[in-house]
Amino acid sequence: MHECRILFFGDIGGRPGRRFVLSQLPLLRERYKPDFIFANAENATHGFGLNAATAQKLHDAGIDGLTLGNHTWDQKEFWNEIDTLPYVCRPANYPKAPGKMYLVFEHQGEKLAVINLLGRTGIRTALDCPFQTATKLIEALENDGIRNVIVDFHAETTAEKYALGWFLSKKEGVCAVLGTHTHVPTADTRLLNNRTAFVSDIGMCGPHDSVIGCEIDPVIERFVEGKPNRLEVAKGAAVLNAVFIRLDLEQHCALSIERIQRIEESDV
Repeated sequence: MHECRILFFGDIGGRPGRRFVLSQLPLLRERYKPDFIFANAENATHGFGLNAATAQKLHDAGIDGLTLGNHTWDQKEFWNEIDTLPYVCRPANYPKAPGKMYLVFEHQGEKLAVINLLGRTGIRTALDCPFQTATKLIEALENDGIRNVIVDFHAETTAEKYALGWFLSKKEGVCAVLGTHTHVPTADTRLLNNRTAFVSDIGMCGPHDSVIGCEIDPVIERFVEGKPNRLEVAKGAAVLNAVFIRLDLEQHCALSIERIQRIEESDV
């Protein structure tokens, strides 16, 4: 059996999320001994988007691959920077955009691909169908001899995430479908069809006392008064959410998935 151990962080939100993830990486490496570490980084720069400098810091710290989402282009310079970052992939179902549509890694003679997709329910941007995009990419990867795939599905609703999870679990080689985007971890880690590791949402790595990473009062004012407040990343202690998955690259399937949550001491 060619076992591969994967640590995958949910949406990293701004400086608090980056700080806590990087501080916990040595401890998590010791505990889980991952072969690869991945993270969704679409909120890693100031809470909205990503830039090359932040991406490089995360990669230099030991995160092998970064995925994105609906905030991919919030840092305007990133449209021109993304092609310089071989360890970053953007949602593959953007109709036309720079950047990689997937990442490929090798372990014990087997290849592993990471694909990023955006859901269409509640996401206000022009997108190709994630189901059809995934099908085409997986077929192309298989033709290139890559028969192990992890999908980061950055989507709004649990229904769309479950639908894609079940849909892709029928395809040989889809080892994991991991939900991101809502910043709230779900307690539904499981194996679909006894082969595909799944969770509706990994959850965020960001400020613990917040509204999905943002300062609390401006968000309340938006809901109560309709006030068009500028949202800022909250300060203080952070929470870390991730999943640890074990894959059998020889049988092209997942063996297990475990949810991880750590909360920073509140005196930060």
